[in-house]
Amino acid sequence: MIYIIIIIILVAVLGWSAQLWGYRDKHTEPLRVNLDQVFDARCLPILLEHDPPAKKAIIMAHGYPSTPYAFSYAAQRAYEAGYDVFVPLLPGFGTKPEDLYNTTFTQWYNFLTSFYREKRSQYDYLSVLGTSMGGAMTLRIGEDFSGTPETPDALVTIAAPVFLNDLRLGAIQNWGYYLMRIIALFTPALKPNIHTGDDEVNDGNELWIGYSGGFVRGGVSLMHALKGIRKNLNRITVPLLSFHDEGDKTISFKNLAVIQAEAVNAYPFVARPTAMQGTHRKHLLLMYYSVQEKLTDEILEFLEEQRRS
Repeated sequence: MIYIIIIIILVAVLGWSAQLWGYRDKHTEPLRVNLDQVFDARCLPILLEHDPPAKKAIIMAHGYPSTPYAFSYAAQRAYEAGYDVFVPLLPGFGTKPEDLYNTTFTQWYNFLTSFYREKRSQYDYLSVLGTSMGGAMTLRIGEDFSGTPETPDALVTIAAPVFLNDLRLGAIQNWGYYLMRIIALFTPALKPNIHTGDDEVNDGNELWIGYSGGFVRGGVSLMHALKGIRKNLNRITVPLLSFHDEGDKTISFKNLAVIQAEAVNAYPFVARPTAMQGTHRKHLLLMYYSVQEKLTDEILEFLEEQRRS
């Protein structure tokens, strides 16, 4: 009998952690970013504005736990194409790992939407592009603002997750994700550190800067947020272009099929799979020398097509 009780308890604890029963973000208060404390100047927001300001603009949202530098190439290209470009640094990122420990998706997203609302009021044409978690936030902006006076004109996602693991789809990127809530009871992060790039040249991947390690408390918050984003994909009614590489080692490629199947009201919707070579994680597509020019060309062409329509 005692073994049955132990098994029931273990199943309940694992279910509580994996399914996030009863989870709510504890921290929802607004956050600000102290730009004086960034660990590297490359972490600073990218702000490229014409004089006088352009009538069209794009906001780019970085991933978890990344920084605006991941968009350095794409931001410059968009600026040269006539866009004002804004890549904010999300609160908790780019300064020191401890700043991220007790922040949540709610706080990161609220910071981004406040920034979005400000720019929406200033531009005739405003699009949003996001990579990884920034892509999930981009989808959420589409869900929250489609059909409102603040609707975005177009959305672009790169390797956007709407789930981390999905047993039903056979998409298990990391079994450890199911244990994050348990681990988070004891520590906010595993081996947190600052990463300022690699010495070995690897298709541009060596330029990535951000935090390394496993930020489990933030990971739980993100995993919970993705449930709601996945559920509400049908609320997006604006043009949507979504890229994802078939060999992505960070976020399962099967996310693209889910977005395509569920974002049924996004029009037009373009799903754009890629099939990269190389030894990197095939995740931060706009950083990779081998594909960044072609993909950026496609993004700018898509945005211009929507602007003219």
